[in-house]
Amino acid sequence: MRELAITIFSAFLFFLLLFFSFIGIQQTTTRLPFFYYSSGLIINVGEDNKDLWGKKAHKDDLTRFEKRELSAFDDYYSVRILDEEGNYKAREFKLVQFQKLEILNVFYFDLFLAFFTLIAAVYFYYSTRDGLIFAFFFNLGITLLTSIFILAYRNSIFPFFFSLYIGAFLNYHLIYRLRGKEIPSKWLLPQMIIAFVVAIVASQETTDMALLEKMATIAHGLNATFGLVSLGMNFSDLIRIKPQNEALFKRISLLISIGLYISLPISLIFFNGHPWFFAPRYLFFLTYVLFIITFFYGTYRYTFVPSFVIFTPTIITIVLVTLTAGLYGGIVLILDFVFPVPYLKDRWFLNLLFLLILTSYLIPIKLKTKQWIDYWFFEKNKTLSRGIDKITELISSPITMRKTILSINRTVMETLNVSNIIILIPGDQFARTDLRNINFMRIPSQSEIWNYFINNDRVTVTSHLEYGIGLRETLYNFLKGLGVQLAFPAYDLSSSKKNIKAMILLGEKADKKYFSIGELKFINEVVKISGMLLENYSLLEAEIQKRKIVRDIQTASIVDNTLRLILPSEIKNIEYGYISKPAVGISGDYLDIIPVSSSKMIILLGDVAGHGLGTGFLVSAIKGIVREQLRNGTSLEGLFREINSFFRARYKGNEFMTLLGGVLDSKEKTFKFINAGHLALLEMEQNGNIITHPKTQRVLGIMETDYQAQELRLQSGTKLFLFSDGITETFGENEELFGEESLIEFLHFHDDLSVREIPSALENKILQFRGSKEQTDDITFIGLSFREN
Repeated sequence: MRELAITIFSAFLFFLLLFFSFIGIQQTTTRLPFFYYSSGLIINVGEDNKDLWGKKAHKDDLTRFEKRELSAFDDYYSVRILDEEGNYKAREFKLVQFQKLEILNVFYFDLFLAFFTLIAAVYFYYSTRDGLIFAFFFNLGITLLTSIFILAYRNSIFPFFFSLYIGAFLNYHLIYRLRGKEIPSKWLLPQMIIAFVVAIVASQETTDMALLEKMATIAHGLNATFGLVSLGMNFSDLIRIKPQNEALFKRISLLISIGLYISLPISLIFFNGHPWFFAPRYLFFLTYVLFIITFFYGTYRYTFVPSFVIFTPTIITIVLVTLTAGLYGGIVLILDFVFPVPYLKDRWFLNLLFLLILTSYLIPIKLKTKQWIDYWFFEKNKTLSRGIDKITELISSPITMRKTILSINRTVMETLNVSNIIILIPGDQFARTDLRNINFMRIPSQSEIWNYFINNDRVTVTSHLEYGIGLRETLYNFLKGLGVQLAFPAYDLSSSKKNIKAMILLGEKADKKYFSIGELKFINEVVKISGMLLENYSLLEAEIQKRKIVRDIQTASIVDNTLRLILPSEIKNIEYGYISKPAVGISGDYLDIIPVSSSKMIILLGDVAGHGLGTGFLVSAIKGIVREQLRNGTSLEGLFREINSFFRARYKGNEFMTLLGGVLDSKEKTFKFINAGHLALLEMEQNGNIITHPKTQRVLGIMETDYQAQELRLQSGTKLFLFSDGITETFGENEELFGEESLIEFLHFHDDLSVREIPSALENKILQFRGSKEQTDDITFIGLSFREN
């Protein structure tokens, strides 16, 4: 309450500043003893001319009066007045001096209404942060204030007509807002340009009363038209939805409010320019206050939800409108100063030229402005930048999808300081997956709430739904019950259409502040990443569900080449043991042991991206390439180059493979090997000490590469271990990672076992570590050693 009082007091000071700024630029003027609109309608007369109230003066007489120089004024001026019989009769009026501050005495009633409207605007902004309703009432206050100065001093034409037309367009946007719909903000820029151009024309033709009347009538007509449309659509909703109890009273109150608002422009247009049939001014006052009260009551539940969001496109639009208006005004002022008066008659040429230039450069300017806003509001914010960097690191980390999503959710909550984050998905998605404890929520795919999300295809602000009843009321209660402030759609990135895969629901900020432009940009980036993760999650689940089918595929040639390792005959003084277990029916790990001579063998262990039947074909093809090249006497370096060329020629960088392979020579006791992006080779000395050889070269399939071999000189009893990432990236029941350290610890503990015994012991260890969790990646491990002579 204290903050509201401060806000209202600040608004009062602003109103006084605005008012006295207007007063400060005015001059004492000689004028007729009555005030009139451009239509000739006489209002606000003094005690001596009460019989003129609501009558019309001849516009030609008023136009001649406006065009006269002040120094040429006489004591009296003749004006024709329309009488009850429809005839104009001339009357002589004594001219009066109108002092600056006399406006306070004459227009105190109107000034109070202008201030009251400003207070209403401040209240709506404080309660809702709703930029549209705030702008509507603030603009209405400016219209009232500037109309006073037009009547009193015949100036402020530009702000009056600008606010008059903008008010009509804001009324158009209320058609959507008052029914809980999103606002078509793409029309905001052309609407503001139209209002600006009209205001410029009006300010240049201040003495043409007939033209000003026509322009004002058009604005009143637009206002009345949009108001009638809003009235009709809200009434249609009332009949169709049939709300009950409080919802019914709210809807009726809103209809009354809209009707009261459009009564003034309708009376100005259709009843000979006389508002409300010559109604007393106190009745106008009561009607206006009743309009404010009924509008408030019709929307009061909405005003208690402080979560309106101004998105970046709206900010860009406002910036562009401001720049465009300033540029146009500057050009007009310069040309008016440089060129002679006849130029004013051909201003249409300038307007057309400016419109063509604006059309050509508006889109590039908008894109550049968006980049500038993104940089200053997002990239320069260290908290948001660190949050995005952390999320990017999480995606590339070797952890499960479940743990990745949990970590991302936690990072978002910490970065934005929000109470919660929920991923809402349809019930048929991830149907067989346990989604407990990872902030997922399933909802029936045929439910009206989910259908609302997929049909609206936009960000949903919980507070914007407060006006609605029926489905919108149901959705509001659903989101409010979850403590959700914003709902962002995450799209299916694999589809060319904008299909919504999930809704990312964000709770209210803990500090009760509102999302900044940078934070909204951060959320947008996180939603894109979430959509990608969900797509990967879907693919993984689909792959797992295919396991039973894949296991039943009897593709003899593939199974024979990928699962059943053709062992070489005994190689002198070399001992080895291995395990190879695919995650699905066919392995994506490539293991090959090939004898070269009586004392040499080639060992190759690689990992093709993916799992399943497709990678099985690749493994089979690679085995064929390897054997063909070895028959042709290709060296180890040449073998790697050939496999790399095969991937690049066939898959154009879309498929790749890691590979660790080398020649083990029992006679020379050496291991000459190449590591193309694979995990490190482990060397265990006789005393149990383990040496890691992590040096690698480029992954196969990416770029043309000149692979170079490394060579190790070994002792009898030395053991070598090659393994795939299915070993180190095995996850336990509590989502902990087995990791390379656990593997090394296991080898240390079992250094007394032979290389034939270690693989089976490791397999038991992994099974024990994994518990009830299923295997999610191919597992391959091989141990090598020299026997004593």
